[in-house]
Amino acid sequence: MILKIFKWLNCFIFCLLIKLVKNKIRNLRNWGIIFVEKIQGLENIDKVDEFIKLTEQALKDEEKYKIWNAGKSMYGIYGEKDKGTYMVRPRFIESKITLDNLIFFLDLAEKYGDKRLHLTTRQDIQLHGNKKEDLVAILKELKANGFVTKATGGDAARAVIGPPTTGFEEEIINVAPYSKIVTEYILETGDFMFLPRKFKVAFSNKEENSLYVKIADVGFEAVEKDGIKGFRAFGGGSLGNSPKEAIILKDFIEHHDILYYVIAMRNLFNEHGDRKIRGKARLRFILIKLGNEEFLKLFNTYLDELYKKKGDKYKNIVLEKLKKYKNPYEVNAIKEDKKEILIKSPNVIKGKIEGRYGYFIRLPKGDINIKEGNKLVEFLKSLDYKIEMRLTSHQELFVANLKKEDIYVLDKLSNKYSKKRFFSSISCIGSTICNPGILDTPPILEMILKYFKNKQRLASYLPKIQLSGCPNSCAAHQIADLGFQGKRKKDGAYFDVFIGGELKTKDVVTLNKSVGELKAETIPLFLEEMAKILKERKITYEIYSKQDDFIDLVKKFEGVI
Repeated sequence: MILKIFKWLNCFIFCLLIKLVKNKIRNLRNWGIIFVEKIQGLENIDKVDEFIKLTEQALKDEEKYKIWNAGKSMYGIYGEKDKGTYMVRPRFIESKITLDNLIFFLDLAEKYGDKRLHLTTRQDIQLHGNKKEDLVAILKELKANGFVTKATGGDAARAVIGPPTTGFEEEIINVAPYSKIVTEYILETGDFMFLPRKFKVAFSNKEENSLYVKIADVGFEAVEKDGIKGFRAFGGGSLGNSPKEAIILKDFIEHHDILYYVIAMRNLFNEHGDRKIRGKARLRFILIKLGNEEFLKLFNTYLDELYKKKGDKYKNIVLEKLKKYKNPYEVNAIKEDKKEILIKSPNVIKGKIEGRYGYFIRLPKGDINIKEGNKLVEFLKSLDYKIEMRLTSHQELFVANLKKEDIYVLDKLSNKYSKKRFFSSISCIGSTICNPGILDTPPILEMILKYFKNKQRLASYLPKIQLSGCPNSCAAHQIADLGFQGKRKKDGAYFDVFIGGELKTKDVVTLNKSVGELKAETIPLFLEEMAKILKERKITYEIYSKQDDFIDLVKKFEGVI
C-alpha cells in the first residue's frame, strides 16, 4: 500500500514538474525577444547612459558591435541603405520644440548630417546622413540638451502624439500634460521595449482632432459627459498591411485612468502578440483574429487585473503630475483692432486668448534645410515676446502665441513654406533609407511637385497627397485626402490609389480603400486632368472624390505611360 502511494506521489510530482516546465516555456515564448536579447548582453539597453557606452564600445569591438546593432533601432538609430550613414530620431515630449531646440537641431544637422531636418508623421525630427563615428557625439549632445532617442524605433512604444493646438485653442481637455505623463512613464522603465512590434498611443483634445486616436493601439478622445470631462478610450487600431480601425474600449473613462488603459493594453500585446511572424506582430492582428467582442473581453481581463493589483497607484501618479503642469500657451491677451481683417489662409488659427494666433508652416516633403531654418530662426528671434512651437502629424511646424501683424511676416517669409495644401504633400522616407521600403518616394514626390511648379493655379484645386513606398503606411495613405501606396512591377514603380474613407465620424472610422493603380510617371498627368475637371465644374476635390467618375478617371490613366 505504501509502495502504491509512493509511486502515485512520484507520478504526481513528475506531472507537476512537466506542467511547470510547460508554463515556463510558454512564459519564455511570451517574453520571446526579451529573453534572447538579455542573454546577448542587452539587459541594460533601457538605460540611456548604458546605450551610449555600448555605442562607444561598438566602434572598437566587433562583438560589442553585434550586440549594439541588434538593439540600436530601439534607440531610434537606423542604417541608411547604400549610404553607409545613419538616421537618428530623438524623442519629443508633447511634440514641443523651443526656439533654442530648433537652433540646436539645425546646428547638429550642419555639423554631422546632411544639412536638413526631416519632420515625421509621428511628431518627431529625424537627423539624416550621420557617420557611424559621430553617433556617440550626437547622442551625448542630445542628452546634454534634454533629449534622448530611447524607444523611438524598433519594437517599442513610439512617440505619444496629440494635436499641436491643444492648450492653445478652444477644446474640451488640454491633452498635452496627459501625453507628457504617458511618455515619461514609457521612458522610466524598459517595460515598453522588446515588445512583439511597435506600440502607439494618441490623444485628441476634441472630436474634430480625433482621427489618430481611432487608428492607435491605444487612443484617448476628450469628451464631456453629464458635465464631467474625461476620455473615450479606443484600442487595437493601426495602419499598414491589413489595416484595422480601433474599437471603442469604453465610452467614458475618468481622466486620471489613462495609465491603466495604456499599461493593460501593453500587457495584452506583450503576452499575445505574434513573436514568430513579424508581418503579423502588430496589436491589430490580435483584434482581427479574436473579433471585437472577444478582444474587448480579453482586454478587460488585463484591465481588471491591473486595477486589483495596483489599486490607486497610477491614478495618483497622474493626479500628482497634473498639479505640476503649467500650460505654456497661457499668456497675456492683446487688445486688437477688430476692424483689421485677418488674412484668409488655412495655415492660420485663432487662439482662445485674444490677440494670439497660430501659424502652420507647411513644409514640402517635411524637410527644413539649414538656409530656410536659419531664416525662420532669425525672424522668431526678432520678436520681442515668447512664442511656442509644436511638431505636427502632417510634417509641419506649428508656431503659436503670435501677434496678428507677425502672421503676415511669417506668411511671406519663404515660398518653401507652402501656402497651397497640394505643395505641402508628403511622402515616407523612402527605400534608400528604410529597410523594408519598396519605392524611393521622396524623388517621386519631388517629380510630381516639380510638374506643377509652373501650373500654380491648377495646383490650387488639388488636395494634399500622401505617398507611402510600401504597405507599411508611414505616410498614412489610408487616412489621406488622396493616398498612394507604392509597389514595384517588372516595368517600374506603381502606386495603388486610396480614397473613400469616412474619417470624420463620432465613433470608429472607415479607412481608405484602393480604387485602382497608376504608374509613378502617370500621377502628374492624372492630377492635372483632375484639376481641370475641378476647375471646369467648380467643385471641390472632397465632392468629386465621392463621385463615380473619379474612379473612372483613375481607370482612364491606368496603363498610361
